[in-house]
Amino acid sequence: MEEFDVTEYLKYYMNKIVVVIICVLLGTFMSWYYTFNLQTPMYKSETSIVLANQNTDITVNDVSLNKNLLPTYREIIKSRTILEKVISNLDLDLTVKDLSKKISVKSEADAEIIIITVKDEVPSKATLIANEISRIFKEEIDKYYPIENVNVLDNAVDAKDPYNVNIIKQFIIGFGFGFILGSGIITLIFYFDDTIKSQNEIETKLELNVLSAVPKYRRKKEKDSKGGK
Repeated sequence: MEEFDVTEYLKYYMNKIVVVIICVLLGTFMSWYYTFNLQTPMYKSETSIVLANQNTDITVNDVSLNKNLLPTYREIIKSRTILEKVISNLDLDLTVKDLSKKISVKSEADAEIIIITVKDEVPSKATLIANEISRIFKEEIDKYYPIENVNVLDNAVDAKDPYNVNIIKQFIIGFGFGFILGSGIITLIFYFDDTIKSQNEIETKLELNVLSAVPKYRRKKEKDSKGGK
């Protein structure tokens, strides 16, 4: 296998640096175009529900029951019964399946809290849906578990910034992609380029002694006839 000459590669790389510059500019432009023309900004709103019994005497059994009910409550929140009522009350142009994709439900570790997150292109719409889900869930759960342990902890509020757009990060990714692409192209060209580039390569690759070399001739600029010495 032919030895990889790092010094020769670096010289070759610097001579072809314009390829890297073009790829970097192209990658940065593509990142800018995607961010401001193709990417859809998405917003998310969160509402939280705490499981706490209404009576003042809370026992260890109450706490244990609430924690055991967390998985069940999470599934009920995303059930067709709850989502159909949300769609009907808010007059949403969505199917249950579409609405379900916009919703995520999780519970905090070692806490009796359920967090409902709704994602949408319109921040106010995400807030409206999140608050309606928690309200309907609080009303409907009594039919299945009449223990009155569901309370809204925090109502959802409008998000100010989209969660899926990070301009600086995306520009850095575009810059990095362009740099890697340009460097890769130069490396491939260098690896498969078997032309002789210097006197040393003749002696190394062909094992021949160079008797003489013709220097590169550069044409001197003509002096301005009116310009003096």
